Amino acid sequence: MIMDHSYGASYQNVRLRPLEKRDIEQLRIWRNDPSQTRFLRPLGFITPEMQEKWFANYRENEDEITFAVEETELLHKMVGSVALYNFRGDTAEIGKIQIGEEKAHGLGIGKRTLEMACWIGFRTLGLKKIVSSVHRENLAAYRNNQKVGFVVAGNHPACVGGVEDEIEITGKRLTEVCPHVREIILMS
Repeated sequence: MIMDHSYGASYQNVRLRPLEKRDIEQLRIWRNDPSQTRFLRPLGFITPEMQEKWFANYRENEDEITFAVEETELLHKMVGSVALYNFRGDTAEIGKIQIGEEKAHGLGIGKRTLEMACWIGFRTLGLKKIVSSVHRENLAAYRNNQKVGFVVAGNHPACVGGVEDEIEITGKRLTEVCPHVREIILMS
């Protein structure tokens, strides 16, 4: 799997596209905002140089596909990111989800992002199961995962305190809970 990929998808007002170098400064700004990173693994302050190094390493990483998330009707710009990673046979993890643009909050973009990234995983990459971890106090993310059809398979202590539920979904479950995913336009 080459991570300098061309995978993408669009549905309603959201588009997933490959992450590009022009996106990484905005991602760095969002990642450095403590109000947006309460439930993310603590990394400390990220400098521009650190972000450049991360991006160079990401481009060589055969175990991660990161997407820029764009809102295409109201804001017409990148509003966040999502990744599929830790590929193990026909299973991968979804995470590193961030809708960093405040004007994009409350527009349903997080849910559509999950649906689209999972659909790419199942339809384009041939995955059978997608797993993740979600902090029980991260209510918006928790609700989105439930709406998409993820089910709890276990739990563990979170590195930021509290508990994370280990969740999973299959392609069959996704289409049962969200039959409209068949309307997602895939690009590759």
